[in-house]
Amino acid sequence: MNVLVIGCGALGQKIARMLDQIGWEVSVIDSREDVEDLMQSDFGGVVLRGFPMDLQILREGGIESCDAVAVVTSDDSLNITVAQIARDYFGVKNVVTRISDPARELIYENLGLRTICPTNLASEQIINLLSGEEPSTQLHLDAHTVSFAVRPASRQQIGRPLTVLQGYPGEVIFGLIRASGVFVLHHAADMAVPEAGDSIVYAKLID
Repeated sequence: MNVLVIGCGALGQKIARMLDQIGWEVSVIDSREDVEDLMQSDFGGVVLRGFPMDLQILREGGIESCDAVAVVTSDDSLNITVAQIARDYFGVKNVVTRISDPARELIYENLGLRTICPTNLASEQIINLLSGEEPSTQLHLDAHTVSFAVRPASRQQIGRPLTVLQGYPGEVIFGLIRASGVFVLHHAADMAVPEAGDSIVYAKLID
């Protein structure tokens, strides 16, 4: 697999090194002067200094033959522009873009771009840990990924039917785990009610 990583901050470095270690052909592009010094000597990929919107630099980074592009600079506007260039101009089908501002994530997704928002991911994970959530599980269904999360029923949820309860944005209630360990699958006509000690299972489509 060939991948082009655009942006050599902490995230870009981590992605490039991890993919290099598992045997991918990795190229990194960044405009900062010390970009070559940021990658450790054991990095086996290609490191290029240049402006990510420069078509020639992108070509030198192998964008015309790469399987995927990760655009992970700290500039949202730059990321979205380069992602569109990679997808629409060079025809790369697998382009993933980092978006720092949560307010922009839905806008860019509506443009048909695959985005990751570290701010949303971190805030959701912190809230989940604070609420006592168990580690989430992901299930891959064809081209989609569904994440399942289990959280103890809150005081406000106890005694109310699952049909009227809601999870975090994007989540649907999948089922209920009784304190006894019995699992109750939720459906539209279900009048199951969480009791003290029960946990609620939430499902969320990731991509």
